[in-house]
Amino acid sequence: MSGGFYLVISDEFLAMVGRDYSADVARINLELNLKGDGLLVDYVPPHTFVGNIDKMENGNCILVIGINPFLWDDQRFERANIELPNHCLTNYRNSGDVNALSDWINWQKEYFLSNDINATHFKKISRLIGPRYFSLTHGDDNWRDTLYQHIVEVDIVPYYSIKAQINDHKLAKLYRHDSALITHLNLIKWVIKKIQPRWIQVNGKAGWETICQELLNGEGEIIDDAGDKGSEIMVGHTNVSGNRIPVLLHKFIGGLGGANSHIQRNQVMDSWDKWLSNNS
Repeated sequence: MSGGFYLVISDEFLAMVGRDYSADVARINLELNLKGDGLLVDYVPPHTFVGNIDKMENGNCILVIGINPFLWDDQRFERANIELPNHCLTNYRNSGDVNALSDWINWQKEYFLSNDINATHFKKISRLIGPRYFSLTHGDDNWRDTLYQHIVEVDIVPYYSIKAQINDHKLAKLYRHDSALITHLNLIKWVIKKIQPRWIQVNGKAGWETICQELLNGEGEIIDDAGDKGSEIMVGHTNVSGNRIPVLLHKFIGGLGGANSHIQRNQVMDSWDKWLSNNS
């Protein structure tokens, strides 16, 4: 760990944000053959995590893993995701003082309570998880409090695009040798060790093969209890933290071919609960 923010600013975090992200993005775009709206942009610093990582209660939180962050085209996004981190990174590189990163870190920790949140997306995550597993916090629809108290989010690819158009097989193959993705995986593993989540939840089919390869040792199990591809899930365990942590992988909530209806979303979590009860 480094500096006064020992609970947040780890060596893994510094290794990720210290990279030449523009060069990393150019290489990954080429390797994944990304084009058009799926192209990763080279002018936004990488998304490392959001969530109040210091105050998560071990075993009473969930790590959500998305595919890659959404690129907004407005001034609020630019201030929070480009200007703020670049200002902090410049000061850190010039001074070597990790305290220069504190404003960026604090923004990430308070993200779920801020006006910068992608509310459309994260409401779906909160409403999928909150009423069933964190009912005291969620109450009548306290979706922000549910996120703030119980969720940390990372993405499997930390770079922004207008659309997620990443090929699962190509990404898994690239994860075996790309230095930026390996560095990012080390950060994800650090987050897992730090918060000790009740489980890890992967939102999006494009992440299944990579997560199965990197966290499940290739031993993911497909479950389709309802005979409905939208509610199909993959399950398994990871031992990254030294503890056996369950992992749920489902299709993108609200996406094409995903668990879009309330029936499908309930089926996803019903299948998960059933598997957990037999594999805890």
